[in-house]
Amino acid sequence: MPAPIAVNPLEALAAVTGKIKQGTVERINLESAAGRYLAEPLHGASRSAGQPADPPGILRSSCDGYALPDGCGAGDRLSLREKLADLAAHGDRQIPSGSAIRVETGALLPGKTWGILPAEDGTLLGAGELRIERLPQAGEGILGRDNGKPVVFEAGTLLSTRHQAYLLAAGVEKVCVHSTPRVGMLLLGDELTDLKIDLEDGQVHDLNGYWLRDAIEALGLEVISLGISEDGPTGLQKHLVRCHTRQLDVLILSGGTGSGLTDRTAEAIQELNGNVLFEKLSLHGCDSLVFGKLNNMDVLGLSGRPLSCSAAFDLFCRPLLLARSGASKGYWNWASMTYLDEILTPPPPLNNRPEDWCLRVGKLCDHSAEALIQPTVKTWNPETLFSPVAAGSEGWVLRPPEPEGKPVFFARQQ
Repeated sequence: MPAPIAVNPLEALAAVTGKIKQGTVERINLESAAGRYLAEPLHGASRSAGQPADPPGILRSSCDGYALPDGCGAGDRLSLREKLADLAAHGDRQIPSGSAIRVETGALLPGKTWGILPAEDGTLLGAGELRIERLPQAGEGILGRDNGKPVVFEAGTLLSTRHQAYLLAAGVEKVCVHSTPRVGMLLLGDELTDLKIDLEDGQVHDLNGYWLRDAIEALGLEVISLGISEDGPTGLQKHLVRCHTRQLDVLILSGGTGSGLTDRTAEAIQELNGNVLFEKLSLHGCDSLVFGKLNNMDVLGLSGRPLSCSAAFDLFCRPLLLARSGASKGYWNWASMTYLDEILTPPPPLNNRPEDWCLRVGKLCDHSAEALIQPTVKTWNPETLFSPVAAGSEGWVLRPPEPEGKPVFFARQQ
């Protein structure tokens, strides 16, 4: 039997997110697009516009205060006009010299407003008179004077309800988004049983299935649960055929990826004429990971060990699902940045496998005041492989092979 195809973590990330089949492009109502990813760039209003729907040349106040004309100075006393309508009634869109107009945040301004005096920088003297205590800069407090470049939402941007509010105000009604992948979840292991059921001889609680479904749904995806399957290729092949008939795009497995006699996920994929891209990960602490393709369906097999399953989900499963959903790399590419490693406990021995990476846990250090210093993570070894969490940590740290001092990679836990 040939040796399993092993890859390092960077190669694994590239494999699960590269050459994938993204969902078809749909043009849908903006109001129903929350949680979807843009399939094409979308232009909004000018970055300096007071309101998303404002055309060029419309000026608005960015604060509560007083609109000033040109020629004012600190200590000047100005007559106060309470409303902009006072100007409009006389057909004059310029603030008269020696006058000021009370404005609220977002209020329309005359076209030749010089600046906005914040309310706290002026003193009301009574009888409709205002004294300037601190003179603002020219153009201060005015939105829309420099039309600038329009806001561009790039392809791959997640449409949140905040984006929706902005775009609806700008008059956008429909957007092009990627359809979401159909995701199936299958747990492998005759010994698995529900967390709420008392264990019998030979049984273990299903820790992974309890959180895995919620983790996938948190990405805005619907999960089709395929239940628990017996170990071995026969049961898995039966479910793989079911996945094809149900037109799943992605199948997530938990279990069946180790070195046991019945851990034969890769073999089951190959016997159905699928393609296995890798079946081993050169990562100490998370070395059981299988990825293959079967009839246009991505199959990702996570370890049955809770800690390894949790790490592999954040490091590889989450990026796969986001990439297939149309998300840009900024949402999932943890490999784009490295960190200095402040070691709290020494890494474990690698048993004469110096080429392996090492999985550790850690948390970000406080940011340095010096912007040029590379960010740092404090790292330590997880206490146990049989828990899906590591107490006190914020994410997973991937330590490349020696030499020591090489920067590490950090991926936040979902």
